[in-house]
Amino acid sequence: MLQNQHTGLSEKLSSTSHDLWALLPELTIVGSIILLILFDLIFNKNKSIGLFSISFAGIAYAFVLVVQQWYAFPDSKALMGGLLDINRLSIILKGGFLMAMAIALITAVRSAKRGDFFDSSEMLVMLFGLLLGASFMTMSSNLLIIYIAIEVVSICSYILTAILKGKAKAEAGLKYLIYGAVASAIMLYGMSWLYGFTGSLDLTDAGFSAALSEIPKLPIFISCIMIMSGFFFKLGAFPLHVWSPDVYQAAPTPVVTVFSVIPKLAALSIIFKFINIIDSPLIDWQLWVGVLAIASMTIGNFSALWQKDIKRMLAYSSIAHAGFLLVGILAFTSGGNQAMIFYAIIYLLMNCAAFFLVQIFEKHTGTTDLARYKGLGSKLPYLSALVLVVMIALTGLPPTAGFNAKLYIFSALWDSYQTGEKDILFWVFVFGLMNTIVSLFYYLRFPYFLFFKPFYGKSQIKDIQRIDYVLGTLFVVPLLLLFFRSDWFVGLVNSINFELWIPK
Repeated sequence: MLQNQHTGLSEKLSSTSHDLWALLPELTIVGSIILLILFDLIFNKNKSIGLFSISFAGIAYAFVLVVQQWYAFPDSKALMGGLLDINRLSIILKGGFLMAMAIALITAVRSAKRGDFFDSSEMLVMLFGLLLGASFMTMSSNLLIIYIAIEVVSICSYILTAILKGKAKAEAGLKYLIYGAVASAIMLYGMSWLYGFTGSLDLTDAGFSAALSEIPKLPIFISCIMIMSGFFFKLGAFPLHVWSPDVYQAAPTPVVTVFSVIPKLAALSIIFKFINIIDSPLIDWQLWVGVLAIASMTIGNFSALWQKDIKRMLAYSSIAHAGFLLVGILAFTSGGNQAMIFYAIIYLLMNCAAFFLVQIFEKHTGTTDLARYKGLGSKLPYLSALVLVVMIALTGLPPTAGFNAKLYIFSALWDSYQTGEKDILFWVFVFGLMNTIVSLFYYLRFPYFLFFKPFYGKSQIKDIQRIDYVLGTLFVVPLLLLFFRSDWFVGLVNSINFELWIPK
């Protein structure tokens, strides 16, 4: 018997070691964190170039490994004894996270306070830690690993919000921590219920799905609501969205760039997986997710109308976009899944471009107050034109990829409604179109202030370096290019088989 246990342990260790090669991007991120810490400890002065080089080298190498994974894993593969599941959905999201992190670091380099990021390793280590947690979130298929991955992202986020000096940062960080701790505790309690009912933490286990069918309606409903509260907190969707505006306004713009896309899309992947796995007739997911999508879109858009700070406005915009991202999930079709991923990646590109341009204006005016941007269109015409393109894309109008993203997601929703004829799908469609119109008023408010308001005399404009024009153009051009040739990216999305890792 002892020999059998030894053999079983050896097989598990051998399997775990064999699976490590499939986690090379994550190991690269861990290696980058270690190198950043060691470099910071060894050198006392002039550390910026070294920290910069380690960070970008790590991101670049991890991205190459993710591209290799795309071809190495056309199908789903369980790792670490079923704790993780690598598939093309997780791979494409990990690639997007690495691009977002690279843009955020470039934004940090071009910021007025780049020393906050590159004079020591603290900020970079937390950013890479957040990236690591988000990467594991996309691959997690075990409730315990999902919880740990979310906590890694959350803890890094709390520190990044409050690590720099300032009353506003400390207050926003404390609020973020309190809301996050409550959401985390509720989520963990809900997970304990599911574990008690099923005896398993593995969401893809056949026994887990079989046990769900025997659970009474009320307990499974309560446990799922508690679990989803933690997921919706990271998504930044209604009703767990109240932390977003304060955190977005207080945190440094490069950090906000990361907050606005990486945790949000990682949470989206978990919500998608969880809803499809907990496919119980006792829970009408389309109704509940539809109501929350409508609430997120409406509250986010109408709240953004009254904002005077551009970062705070984009925070409410992210709440509204969380609702649009949920639309692809509640369609419950292959077309809806593909539209969701297309929208997610386009949203990532739009937000990264938006915050980079906001960073430039903030750097040269010293504020994110919209009133201080009046008339800058005549002083900075090219950058203001780039802002106009990004705001049009966020609205969802042609000729930008934002239009394609909303067209695909609403088309999938309408097709699902015609097939199932569920009233909630119709109302989500109607409210989605109405909210798109509402968003037009606040997104175009930014370029309106730039081009149609008289110059704010107290604004001191410094010379814009050529590199800022080049980088701004590089970040905005894909939004125009993917409008005319969206088939380039649609082909990648269509190659994802969303059914492989969802239990039948």
